[in-house]
Amino acid sequence: MKTFATVLGALILATGTAQAASFNAGNPDADMPTAPVVAAHSVQVKAAKVLSGKELARRGVDANTEVTVSDFTAPGPRSTYTR
Repeated sequence: MKTFATVLGALILATGTAQAASFNAGNPDADMPTAPVVAAHSVQVKAAKVLSGKELARRGVDANTEVTVSDFTAPGPRSTYTR
């Protein structure tokens, strides 16, 4: 019985190691980008539109203050997934 448990344990460890070694082999897009992501378009909005009341208080910013944020919206029509 001890031999069976030892063989089973070794088999489980070997299977897990093989799976972990080949985890990234099937996904060619898994690498992180080498350059930093930069917003193509920056916009000015009121702080209250992008920050909560708690965040405004923590930063000491008035709700009507104009802040610069990155706009990552894509051009063209939007499509949403529905069920």
